[in-house]
Amino acid sequence: MNGSRNSRDASFSKRVTPIVLCLVGVWAIVGSSKLGFSHEWSGTIVRVLLGVLFVVVGVIYSQTSRSAGMKAEIRDVYEAVNMLLYGKNYRRDREAIKILLTALASEDHGVREKAWKSLKDLTGQSFALDAEVWQSWWAANEKRFALKAKRPDEK
Repeated sequence: MNGSRNSRDASFSKRVTPIVLCLVGVWAIVGSSKLGFSHEWSGTIVRVLLGVLFVVVGVIYSQTSRSAGMKAEIRDVYEAVNMLLYGKNYRRDREAIKILLTALASEDHGVREKAWKSLKDLTGQSFALDAEVWQSWWAANEKRFALKAKRPDEK
């Protein structure tokens, strides 16, 4: 219950803070002369600059909190598109390929052989047991790679 209140308070603060900053800025520009600030040019210039500064900071604060929400939404859409295109385990599959590529350069022939067979199964490629060839292929295809073969744990 306390977490919900903190979240609500933070949301309220994000909405109100830019408004308060802008109002202070407008007050500094328009209304501060009534409270005894001098009417000299230097005082007026400082008052206007201070007011503009508050308004600008308020607008920037408002846009920053909006853009953070937009970034999260864009990230969620990107994840959904990747899952749609590459399957729900696309991150795990890509990480597995990176690990297998590392294993392909192992000094142990048995490890290299297992990694090579797994890479062929995961990618559908039939390159020779050559780490450099596989690394080059992955560098060129990582961004657009789609899983070719079904893994045993998926239907």
